[in-house]
Amino acid sequence: MIAIQNLSFASMIENTNVSFQLGLNYIYGKNGSGKSTFLDCLSGIIHNYSGTITGNDDLVYMNQNLYFSMKLKVKDYVQFVLTLDRVKHTYNDYFAYIESISLKTFLDEAWNSEVSMLSGGERRKLFFVTTCYLDREWYVFDEPFAGVDDEGKQLLTTILERLVASKKGVLFTSHERIPFENMDATMYTLENKQIYTPFEQKQTATSNH
Repeated sequence: MIAIQNLSFASMIENTNVSFQLGLNYIYGKNGSGKSTFLDCLSGIIHNYSGTITGNDDLVYMNQNLYFSMKLKVKDYVQFVLTLDRVKHTYNDYFAYIESISLKTFLDEAWNSEVSMLSGGERRKLFFVTTCYLDREWYVFDEPFAGVDDEGKQLLTTILERLVASKKGVLFTSHERIPFENMDATMYTLENKQIYTPFEQKQTATSNH
């Protein structure tokens, strides 16, 4: 479980208390509501927040600003990511995983290309599936479905469900409600500098009347 107590940062997050259990967790929020800032705090990119965050020691985070050259070839990107797993896996294992999610043809064609040559949706798909290959307790994604077509969204959803079936924790954000309202996920809303569960949001709305 990831537990957050009295988290505040700048003018974006204010005295937020929330916990996330292993399984699928989804934070909905409008653009500019502070979703990226919240995940940056949770993942450790931002350190100078106030409050406490526990249970986030074993996670991988895919944000919207990946810090490497787009001139990097796809094969070199994959090699770099695999080194993050301390050589637990080989290329053969990685390609078996890629084949199991029906992306072998895509990866074969892109393997020697620069990342910059991929479309936005293809890049996000590559980053997402490779991140999910790493062995972590928690997988955190900032707007992973943005710019991905319907077929790609279905693939990403299938991979998330696999992670959950493996007893992993997944936390992702989106400014869209569809198609996520029909997913078996615990949904949260970020608004007014706070994160609410649907029940808490309803209680807050009731108390304001």
